Amino acid sequence: MGGVLAALEPVQIASILVKAGMYVSVLLAAGSVINLWLLTELDAAASRRLRRLAAWSAGVGIVFGALNIPLRAAFFYGGFGGAFDPTMLQIALSSPLGLSVEAGILGLLAIATIALNRSLTRPVAVLGVVLIAVSFALRGHATGDPRLALSTLFVIHILAASFWIGGFYPLYDMAGRGNGAAVRTVERFGQAALVMVGLLVVAGAVILLILAGDPIAVLTQPWGQFLMLKLAVVALLLGLAGLNKLRLTPALAETGNAGPLRASIRWEVAAFLVILLVTATFTSTVAPEHVG
Repeated sequence: MGGVLAALEPVQIASILVKAGMYVSVLLAAGSVINLWLLTELDAAASRRLRRLAAWSAGVGIVFGALNIPLRAAFFYGGFGGAFDPTMLQIALSSPLGLSVEAGILGLLAIATIALNRSLTRPVAVLGVVLIAVSFALRGHATGDPRLALSTLFVIHILAASFWIGGFYPLYDMAGRGNGAAVRTVERFGQAALVMVGLLVVAGAVILLILAGDPIAVLTQPWGQFLMLKLAVVALLLGLAGLNKLRLTPALAETGNAGPLRASIRWEVAAFLVILLVTATFTSTVAPEHVG
C-alpha cells in the first residue's frame, strides 16, 4: 500500500481528489432526497435547508462528475495534455466511465429540481436518486462478471451509503431543537438505519467475495490492504452509530441536551470523509486479483 501511494503520478492524485469530491457531493445530493422522503418529522425550516443542500450538492456533483472525463483522457494520454486532446476526450466519453458520468449528471439535474419544492419535483428528484445509483453500476468493478449480481449489489450499496451520509445534516439540524420532533426524527432515522446499514454491510461483503475470493488471502495485495483500512474506519463509524442509538438518542429524549449527539455526528462526518477518500484512492490505483 505504501509503495502504491509513493508511486502516485500527478494525474492520479488529481483523479483521486476529483473522485473523492464526486463521491461526497453525489452521495450527499442523493441522500438528502432520501432523507427528505423518510424523515417526516422535519419542520419547515429544516426541510427547506435540506432541499437547498440537495440542490447545491447536485450542482457541485455535476462539476466533479464532468471533470472525470478530461482526467480520464489525461490518464490515457499519459499527462495533463490529454485533457485537451479531442481524440483522448472522445475515447473517454465512449468508455463505460463516459456513460456513467452522463447518467450521473442527468440524475443530479433531476435532484436539483427539488429546490423548487413543487408537487412534481419530489418524484423527479427520486428518479434522479435512482439514476445516480445506476450510474455507479455502469463503471469499474460493477461491469465485471457476474454483471447482474454485481450491478444490483452496487446499486444497493450506493443507496444505503447515500441514506447514511444524507442523514447527517438533518439530524444535526433537528437535534439542536431539543424538542419532541427532534427526538422522533433521530429515532426514525435510527430505525431505518438498522435496515440500511445492514444492507450496506451485506452488499459490501458479497461484493468483496465476488471480486477477491478469499478475503484473508487478498490482504497480501495492496487492494486488500486499502480495503482493510477502509473497513477499520467503517467499524469506527458503526461504533459511533451504535453509541448514538443506544446512549445519545435516549439522553436527548430525557434531557433535551443535543450537545453530545451533535458532537458524535461531527465525528461520523469526519469518518465518512476518510472512508470516501480511501475508496477514491484504491479504486483509482489498484484492482483486486481473485484468489478464490
